[in-house]
Amino acid sequence: RLMIPICRDAGSIIAFGGRALETGQQPKYVNSPETVLYSKGRLLYGLHITKDAIRRLGYSVIVEGYFDFAQALQAGVKNPVATCGTALTNSQTRLLRRFASKTILSFDPDQAGKSAASRCGELLISEGLQVNVAILDSGQDPDIFVRTQGAAKYIDKLRNSQPYLEYAIDQSATRYDFTRDEQRRAFLNEMLGIAARIPNAPARDQFADRLAHKAQIMEGVVRTEIRLAAIARKTKIEKSLADNSLGTITPAEKGLLWAIMRDTAAAQKVLSEIEYDQVKGLATQSILQVARTLIDWPSEAVPDTFLERLSQEEVNLVSQIATEEHAPAEVNDCGLELRRLNFERERATLQDAIDSRQRLGTPDAIQEIDGLWKKKKELLQRIEALGE
Repeated sequence: RLMIPICRDAGSIIAFGGRALETGQQPKYVNSPETVLYSKGRLLYGLHITKDAIRRLGYSVIVEGYFDFAQALQAGVKNPVATCGTALTNSQTRLLRRFASKTILSFDPDQAGKSAASRCGELLISEGLQVNVAILDSGQDPDIFVRTQGAAKYIDKLRNSQPYLEYAIDQSATRYDFTRDEQRRAFLNEMLGIAARIPNAPARDQFADRLAHKAQIMEGVVRTEIRLAAIARKTKIEKSLADNSLGTITPAEKGLLWAIMRDTAAAQKVLSEIEYDQVKGLATQSILQVARTLIDWPSEAVPDTFLERLSQEEVNLVSQIATEEHAPAEVNDCGLELRRLNFERERATLQDAIDSRQRLGTPDAIQEIDGLWKKKKELLQRIEALGE
């Protein structure tokens, strides 16, 4: 086997790792047994070489194995450390924090690597570290990536790494349909475990905003749930988001839902002029999308059919609004207001993108900001035109 010395952060050798040299030789790695001096969970491989650079640069790069560490170091990355195939521990996190409060996770892009990034990210975030995730091409760990694509491209991947909280949201969001209330609630439940581990209130508020945009639910509802989760260590939302969000549904949404049940022909005309994207992101998105499928139906048949196609939670919400004696908003004004709200959501999304690139601060990110500002200016002009 190829013998790899393992050193403590002070530099003395305390163990060895043995790497198989023959194809099919098992096990692939054999480590020294744990002793009083050597415990995998208490050290980071290579830290004795890179600790000064980590302190000087203000951040570290965490990889998984000996050869990922070696290739990153040879590629010109001055500040890597390796976990050597083990899950990151509290002891390792505290050790790393002695040298810097920021880190980039650079793990394998397979499912095991993604799971490891999620576990490590949550632990590091809970300890107050600022964490990014470098996303490599499929099938290429840092070792292979450097050998096949070169040092410059690997360093570029590190420069353009994604903040961990954004990474966690994106990874989770791919599994949910945000047009359904129960799916939004399931997504938020999954995120509560991460939210509860964020140590400071401003960071929790920012996380709430990102969740709201991604899940297409109202910021106030999400922020409340995240604050409660962080304080009480909740792992589940007990109530329906639809039930919780009646107060956050806009008058235009209420007015249109009221009209569908009480002034159906007028509501059908307004719905026929509304495009799909103009209801996207609303608290009542899934309900209005069902209503849009009925714009060509005979108006007298719409209310019953509409309710039949909704979930019980959605039926309860629509029925509650329909019992109001007077319309919450003039139905003919609702379409215009929904277009304005859609523009406002687009503006908020553009601002998030601008803020994200400003945080990155890379030349490519700064260059993208100019284009985003131009789009935002055009959008503001469209919003102003609606009021004329």
